[in-house]
Amino acid sequence: MADFINRTGICCTVASLVLAIASSVYPAEKIVWKSIPDAILQVDARPIKTWNLFQAGKKLDPLLLQLGARSLVIYVRNQQVYEIKTEQLEHKGEDLVWHDSDKPAKPLATSDWSAKDIGSAWRVRFKLADEGRLVDIQIPQIPDLRRGIY
Repeated sequence: MADFINRTGICCTVASLVLAIASSVYPAEKIVWKSIPDAILQVDARPIKTWNLFQAGKKLDPLLLQLGARSLVIYVRNQQVYEIKTEQLEHKGEDLVWHDSDKPAKPLATSDWSAKDIGSAWRVRFKLADEGRLVDIQIPQIPDLRRGIY
């Protein structure tokens, strides 16, 4: 009986090691970015000509902002902005795929964060401190008609 218990213990240990190794081999979490078509963007209170805004699935945190050839990943809750290389984004139809493990070690310097519901939109504002640019993003919200007329 003791021999059976020893074998069971060894099998459990080996299985645990195999699982640990297998989990470290798989790539980090992929984020699939979906376009937000009706968003509004202003930088320094001026509209921008070439830009796109994406959300991760149905969530509004994080956001991916493409300004021309520049790509910024915006973590609203953590109040952090990372600049990523556009080559790290993989196109899948209209969506983009990015590996969270490709996130740079240090975020860009930011200040003056504000994220709030302004009625018909959700507004995110922050300042890129090194550049002195104020980024203002407004994402339209669908009204919840269950709560009554606005």
